[in-house]
Amino acid sequence: MYKIVQMVPALGWGGAQVFCIQLCNELAKYPDYDVTLISMYTHDPQKHLPLSMLDKKVKFISLGKKPGIDPKMFLKIYKTLKSLRPDVVHTHLHSGYYCFYSYFRLKYPFKKVHTLHNLAKQDAPPHGRKMFKYFFRRHIIECVTISDEVHKSAVEEYGAYVKTLIYNGSDEVKPSEKFSETQNQVNSLKKNTSTKVLLNVARITRQKNQKLLLEVMQELTNENVIAVILGDYVADDKSIYDELIAIKPANVFMLGKVTNVSDYLFCADAFILSSIFEGMPISLLEALSAGAIPISTPVGGVINLVTKDIGFLSEDVSKESLLKAVRSFLAADVATIRQLKNNDKTLYNKDFSMQTCAAKYNALYHSSL
Repeated sequence: MYKIVQMVPALGWGGAQVFCIQLCNELAKYPDYDVTLISMYTHDPQKHLPLSMLDKKVKFISLGKKPGIDPKMFLKIYKTLKSLRPDVVHTHLHSGYYCFYSYFRLKYPFKKVHTLHNLAKQDAPPHGRKMFKYFFRRHIIECVTISDEVHKSAVEEYGAYVKTLIYNGSDEVKPSEKFSETQNQVNSLKKNTSTKVLLNVARITRQKNQKLLLEVMQELTNENVIAVILGDYVADDKSIYDELIAIKPANVFMLGKVTNVSDYLFCADAFILSSIFEGMPISLLEALSAGAIPISTPVGGVINLVTKDIGFLSEDVSKESLLKAVRSFLAADVATIRQLKNNDKTLYNKDFSMQTCAAKYNALYHSSL
């Protein structure tokens, strides 16, 4: 039995967490693989992704981490890994530097992998980056980046020890049993049957920069287009949400957190991101699989993905530039839109399916220690 541990801080409603669940599920399909997902924080069904998303073959362990720095977590992780004795430990987000103690203590050989889900300086705080540099330099941990821009930032931060780039992957989205209900809901928001629907799927945060999207939509109030925002906020970001509600124009609908994002993707004409930084958004890959044309600010791995034959990329992170990209989408003829949708699905199937991504990680796991 080949034992793989995937570790995250918590299964919050974020792209990296969705990615981790989907990777676990795909790896669990491999013969004789034993896959365990560890969450450092206690799983809260009200705040976190539903465990029903996990394949029944995937084991789930919650370590009960306290908020803030929790020194006991180092020992808990050590005891858990010592008991499981995995062949691979693959960490994500800030779970990576909580494993450093275990990596010093556990003496048997096993593969240690950490994926950077964002630009290097956004992925870990200064003390975490300092320790990662120590482990990367000594080839104790294999660093994986998820896009060309993330890879470039990692090399700048950690040096030539960063060598592995594996593009993010995602499951192909499919309509749920709520699709008809969702279609009726979205249709009821439209001005008429020809209204274009822009969909933003993201947490309400400074990073995701929905304020810019609202400013763009304010300029489009007299045009036949609406924006739908799907996403929740944590308590620390409530002021951001309150500000958005205060300035929200009538052509923007903030529907909060939903469990059937795929249905909204199939109802959308375009998928829009207004972020100030990104890694390689899983939501964007899901949009490609659904044929929702991407419109985005030029940040992170989005730059390498959203080319002219895939979607519409703004020149910078300004209202004028993103507005120009949206207007270009709205002005595109039927033949252009049809070709873009076909290109999006082809690109997804070729480079960004979870099957392709998991196969590359599996090869990495089996590479020499």
